[in-house]
Amino acid sequence: MPHVLLVIDQLASGGAPRSVLKLTRALLDSHIRVSLISLSDRVGLPIPEGAEWHVVPFTSANRWEKLRRYQLHARRFDDFLARQETPFDLVVANLHQAHQVVSRSTLAKQAWYCIRSDPWQELLSNKRGWRRGIKRHKVRRLYDSKRIIALSRTNLESLERIGSQPQATRVIPNVLQVENIHRLMQARIAEPELQDTDFCLFVGRLNFRQKRLDRLLEGYLASGVDLPLVLIGDGEDERLQQEVIRLGLQDRVRALGGRNNPYPYMRRASVLLLSSDYEGLPNVLLESLACDTPVVSTDCLSGPRDILVGELARGLVPLEDTQAFGRAIRDITDHPPTIRHEHIAPYLPQTVAAAYRELME
Repeated sequence: MPHVLLVIDQLASGGAPRSVLKLTRALLDSHIRVSLISLSDRVGLPIPEGAEWHVVPFTSANRWEKLRRYQLHARRFDDFLARQETPFDLVVANLHQAHQVVSRSTLAKQAWYCIRSDPWQELLSNKRGWRRGIKRHKVRRLYDSKRIIALSRTNLESLERIGSQPQATRVIPNVLQVENIHRLMQARIAEPELQDTDFCLFVGRLNFRQKRLDRLLEGYLASGVDLPLVLIGDGEDERLQQEVIRLGLQDRVRALGGRNNPYPYMRRASVLLLSSDYEGLPNVLLESLACDTPVVSTDCLSGPRDILVGELARGLVPLEDTQAFGRAIRDITDHPPTIRHEHIAPYLPQTVAAAYRELME
C-alpha cells in the first residue's frame, strides 16, 4: 500500500488544517496509507480514523534559538524520521512553517510544497520598499527548484509574479465532500420566516479587511433586488451594523451569527455572494455550487476564476467595480445559470486522491 506523509504547522483550527484532514480521508478511502505530522502540539481537530498521526514540536528557549528555529526544528524532525520503519512514497508539506522546516530536512528534495493561499498577498503585500525586496528574495530562495502544489492556477501565477522558478508544479484543489454537504443541507433552517423566502447569502468571517463587507453591502444595494441579504458568520458585528445603518439597509440585512451547518441556508438561497480582496481557494463557492446555488464573486486572488467557468463566469466581477457587482446579483437572481456536474467534478474526493496518486507514480 502506498504511504503518504502530510506535514502541517498545526491541527487545531483554521481552513488549511481542515482541508488537509479532508484530504487525509480522501486518501484513506482510496486505499493509501497516511501519516500526519503536526509541527505544533496544538491538535484539536478530529483525526480521520485510520490515519497515523504524530506531533513533532519545537519551542525556542532563547533569542539565539529563535533566530535558528527552522534549522533546529528540522533537526528534531529528522530525528523523528530516523526512527520510522517504513519509507514514504509521497511527502507533502503544507503551510509556511512546514515549508521552512521540511526544506531544511532530509526530505527537502523528495517533498512537494503545497501553497494553500496566494503567496504574493500572504507574504509580500504588507511589505514596501527594501523590505519587500528582502522578502521577495527569501520567498524565491524557499521555493526555487522545489516541487510545488497549488490550489489554483492563480496561486501559481502569483508565485511567478514573485519571480520564483520551481522545479515542477501541479494544481490540485481542496477536497469537496459533496455527499456530506448533500446530507447536511437537508436540515431545516432555524428561522421559520426564511423557510419560504428567497434571499441573498453571505457565509464567512465578518471581516472588512479581507472579506470587504463594505463592498458586499454597497454591491447588494446597487443591485436593486428586493431580496433580503442574510449574513452567516462571526466577527466585526459592530462595524457591520454601522455600515448597514450608513447605507439605510436596516430592514433588508439580517446577521444571524455563526452556524455549525450553513448548508441548509445555501440550499435555500437564491445566490451566494463573495466580495473578498483575496482568498486561498474559496471553499464557500464550491460548497454553494454543491448545494445547487449560483454565486456572484469578485475576481480576486485567488480561486474564483478557476471555479466560475463557462456559464458560471457570469457571476465573476472585477475587483473594484461595485456597480458590476450589483448588476451581476440582479442578472444571476433573474436568470440563474445551470450548475453542472463538471463544475464540481475536479474537487470530488476521488478526483483529488487520484491526482495525489499520480504524484507518486
